[in-house]
Amino acid sequence: MGKTQFHSVMASQVKAVYCLLAAVGLAVITILDWFENKLIFAAVAGSFSLLLVLYAGFLLLRRKKRSSPYPEWLLVGLLTLFTLFGMNQSAQVVHWVYFVPVYTYFLFPFRIANYITLFYSLILVIMVLNQFDSYIRLQMLFTYAACYAFSVMYALINERNNHGLTEIVNTDPLTQVYNEHQLSLDLNKEMTRADRQRSQLMLLAIATPVSWHKLKVEDYEQRLSYLGKKLRHSLRNYDSCYRLNTDDFIILMPHSGNDEAVQLQSVIQEVMKSTRYPELHDMQMHQEHYRPDDDTHSLIERVMETLHAE
Repeated sequence: MGKTQFHSVMASQVKAVYCLLAAVGLAVITILDWFENKLIFAAVAGSFSLLLVLYAGFLLLRRKKRSSPYPEWLLVGLLTLFTLFGMNQSAQVVHWVYFVPVYTYFLFPFRIANYITLFYSLILVIMVLNQFDSYIRLQMLFTYAACYAFSVMYALINERNNHGLTEIVNTDPLTQVYNEHQLSLDLNKEMTRADRQRSQLMLLAIATPVSWHKLKVEDYEQRLSYLGKKLRHSLRNYDSCYRLNTDDFIILMPHSGNDEAVQLQSVIQEVMKSTRYPELHDMQMHQEHYRPDDDTHSLIERVMETLHAE
């Protein structure tokens, strides 16, 4: 198991453990509500507890990374509907409102969770101002704001840690080639070696088909993974392939000149002609050689600007 796969498995296991802990907490709430004869709330808490257990099992047993988080949307959707509509029926549902932002930021990436919680908070504030007296309004909004602030801080810290782990892993989990951070590290080493040994160094840039950017996320990632696999199989033993943050690719070719770069382009073109995606049959590529006055940023910028200018 590679570092990327290991990191993905560990993240899923940690998420599953937190889901099971939340399920235990909800199970306790279910028992308490049952003994207090609050059967509806006991049923709701028990249902969410069961869903969390099933979701944790799904995280542990799944074999393939999903690009569309349907279970997460279902869980958060049910929770938001229950809290918003339930407040009209009973004031006790208010306590569930504080759980929404924490749960949303836990399940979703930071950007998506922001959209969900902001939209939910807007509706919630309007409902609270219209349905409750001034004392309860202040208490509810203050408590919700505190939970919301805690959730945002947790999400920001988690996002920062994930970004650091991604750079440590250095391998793109989707295409299984190196990421842009690793390109900067490797390119700096190869430039130093080229200067010391007075050898040649080439970069070969490959543009992702423009038409792919209009596809759905699932289809786009499937094609990107396929392209990364084909590029990996086209490399020589001492070449390295990298996926940039723009989703284009760069191949680092140490001890190589124009002839070797042209030869590698021919190999890639032959490989792509046999693929099932017609847009790969005539891929846009550009080669650029290292100059003594280059740094990593200027060399990458030059090859990418020329690639997209053609």
